[in-house]
Amino acid sequence: MLRTMNPLRCIMVGAVNRGELMINLVNDDPKRFVVAALVDKTAEVASAEAERRGMKNIPSYGSLKEAIAQTEADVAFIASPAQFHGQQIREALEGGLHVFVAKPMTYDFAEAEQLVLLAEKKKLCLLVDQQGQYLRTERVMKEWVKEKKYGEVVYVDFTIHRCRPNMGAFKSDNPFIWEQGVHSFNSLLSILDRPAVSVYAHQVRPKWSAYNGPTACFGQIEFEGGVYCQYLGAFESRTFTNEIRIEFDEAAVRAYSAGSFQKELQVASLAEPFVSAGITDSDDTRLAELYNFDAFYHGVTTGERVINDGRDNLRTLAIIDAFILSSKTGKRESVKQF
Repeated sequence: MLRTMNPLRCIMVGAVNRGELMINLVNDDPKRFVVAALVDKTAEVASAEAERRGMKNIPSYGSLKEAIAQTEADVAFIASPAQFHGQQIREALEGGLHVFVAKPMTYDFAEAEQLVLLAEKKKLCLLVDQQGQYLRTERVMKEWVKEKKYGEVVYVDFTIHRCRPNMGAFKSDNPFIWEQGVHSFNSLLSILDRPAVSVYAHQVRPKWSAYNGPTACFGQIEFEGGVYCQYLGAFESRTFTNEIRIEFDEAAVRAYSAGSFQKELQVASLAEPFVSAGITDSDDTRLAELYNFDAFYHGVTTGERVINDGRDNLRTLAIIDAFILSSKTGKRESVKQF
């Protein structure tokens, strides 16, 4: 049964860090969502956050399973460290809750496929909070590709240098691809609006690295229609730059930034330097996460498929899976289709 009465009752998993933003956004949207319970690694942590916010009479728990058993709820917002996502998504789905989860869905591609099948079997919405594709520059690039503003796409160059020398929560292998590549590949799928076909990849762990796996990642991603993307991503570069560059028949277009994630859209004609198109990510006063909130609410209340739902997100995770496999085999690997 679809719950169409407002608001949807939400169990918030992860009360601090990323979870703090999720709680803020739910509280800012009382016509559609209401906090029903907080969950964190201990009930005391969750309770302290509820008290800090002045959220009286909001129950707090140290486990999602306990919260589901004792709370009348419709959805779970999961913003815990990603190593817990798989178990928590399964608990929520088996408890009859729709799920909004931070990226990545899980660190295990096979597990992600199983969770999507479970959500579909139970007719529950599972949505992954991928935000990059909703940034202003990327939305405009997508529009220009679709309308062929500068002709057909010929090839793509995607480069992201980050200076993040310290490990975050993820301490296993392939840290860059799982934590940053997941954003990059989701953006490419959205902008180009076509599936990835194959990947030829190589990964490097710099000798000065404090990570447990490779943090410099090189790859050639083939997309449907013979469009290729040359990809370079790194966590331990000396300074931050981010560039998504598309060479069209008639011009080059790039979303570029130095020192932050706020990109500017620029255009270059033949043998000319790039000039600003007057479009930046900072133009947008609406948070990228809110587009996913809209999609999630629609998916929960109508039962329809929405962008960034579980099956859609498997296309992103399939590129990660092929990228990691190719870097191990030294061969071009196909990308599973969904």
